[in-house]
Amino acid sequence: MSKKIKLPRVAKGKKPRYLDDGSIDNLMAMIMTLTQEISVLRDRIDTFEQILEDKNVILEKEFDEFIPSDDLETTRKNRRHQLLERVLLPIKKDLE
Repeated sequence: MSKKIKLPRVAKGKKPRYLDDGSIDNLMAMIMTLTQEISVLRDRIDTFEQILEDKNVILEKEFDEFIPSDDLETTRKNRRHQLLERVLLPIKKDLE
């Protein structure tokens, strides 16, 4: 039988500090905003899928093959921009 080697369980030296408290607050606000958006979107998608499934309206393949029009693509681009503005708002305010 070989003797088991014990390794230290604590790293030596100081723990690196990457963010100050304000930055952590900003990151937390951003994470919560994104979580809220994802939750709302997931609920809406689920509702949409349930209605379509119940009514036998559309096949999953049609979703995968859908190509948005230029107008729809512009609308989506603007919506993404607005979302990023909301998510980055804490940092933007902090920098002003």
